[in-house]
This record gives sequence, structure tokens and C-alpha cells, in this order.
Amino acid sequence: MLLQELMEYQPKLRKILEGMPSNIKERCRLKTYKSDSTIIKKGEDIKYVDILCKGELNVINEFANGSIYIFDTNKAIDFIGEMEVLAGESKAIVTNVAKTDCIVFRISKNDFIKWTESDNGITLMLAKRLAARSCYTSCYQGYSHYYPAIHMIKRFIIEYVKNEINDNNIVYVNKKRQEIADILGMSVKTVGRNITKLKEKGLVTIKKGKIYVDRKQYEDMIDTLEIW
Repeated sequence: MLLQELMEYQPKLRKILEGMPSNIKERCRLKTYKSDSTIIKKGEDIKYVDILCKGELNVINEFANGSIYIFDTNKAIDFIGEMEVLAGESKAIVTNVAKTDCIVFRISKNDFIKWTESDNGITLMLAKRLAARSCYTSCYQGYSHYYPAIHMIKRFIIEYVKNEINDNNIVYVNKKRQEIADILGMSVKTVGRNITKLKEKGLVTIKKGKIYVDRKQYEDMIDTLEIW
């Protein structure tokens, strides 16, 4: 796929790139990644900033004991490595793995810095994104340490279904128990036990091991979340 085709497919990409100097744009390249392939691994040298133009990727933190924590799933359009470059870090602080087939627009680290120095539009956009991410992280860290597991799982389900629940009578939570555990930093046993509690309270429906939420269950879950 050519860059022009990508910009037609993703109009937001056109807006992002409209202030990029032409000589920098000419040096950028499109790169394709197959599902499950690693785009960059935690600890590797940061040589590029990638713009995720198509597909989804998992953002993973890996620990010395072999544990992994999938703390986010990013969809196009998104940036990879921009936070490290802007912070002056030389190594990747997280691992990014393609959840689906992905296409990225690759910019060298030096060209990315030159771009942000010359284009006020991209600089402001990145500043807003990083500020929003920082606010979310600060809030979530305190939240996750204070509230019990069942509250966190309710919150996760609410966030997962909220964009679809108004258009559908019932929404399928397309996440396995292990995926939810990785995202929330819990054991799979804790997630399974609390999903069963939600089912017993009538807040979710389980069919063949899969989690479903209808509009009433969604509203009831919000009510019980606020009461806690």
C-alpha cells in the first residue's frame, strides 16, 4: 500500500503529516508487520518513531522474572517510540507487538526531532496526547491500588463495552480471562472468580465461557460501581 492510499484510508494521517517538511517525508518509509510480530522490544535502542497507520498492537511491559503485563492496546492512528525520543531516552521502555497485521510509517529519530521543532501543529498534538496519557496513568495507579479486584474488573468491562452498548442490545467482551488478568495485573484465578461473582449478581451473562453484557447489565454495573 502506498502512502497516498493510506492517507485516503486514514484521513487523520493526512492531517498529521501536512506540516511535515517534504525532505523529511521523502526519507520516511512504510513498513508492514504480521500479526504477533514484535515492532520494538523493551530495552532495544530507539532508532525510529513509527506512526501506526493500520492495525492494532499490544503495549507490553516485561519483567525480569518473565512476567508480562499487557497494559494497553493501541489502534491506528497512534505513535510508537515518540515518548522515549521526546524524553531523551535511548532505549524502548515497553514492548510493542502487532495484535493484527500492521502498517507503520517509519521516521528516523533525528528526523522526528527536526519535524517536531519545525511543525507547531504536531508538537501541540503530541503534547496533548502525552498530557492525557500522564493524567490517566496517575489516576489509574492510585485507583488500582485502592479498589478491590471485582471493582477493577467491573470498571474494565464498562470501559470495554461503553462505545458499543448504545448501538447494540448485547456486547461480547472479546477478551479471554488471561488477557483481562494481564491488562489488570491480576492472576487469572482472581479474574475467573470475580467474573463468576458478577454472573451470580446478574451483571454479566456467560455463554460457553464467553462474557456478554446487555444494556441493563451495563447500567446496573455503573450503579454498583458508584455505590462502592
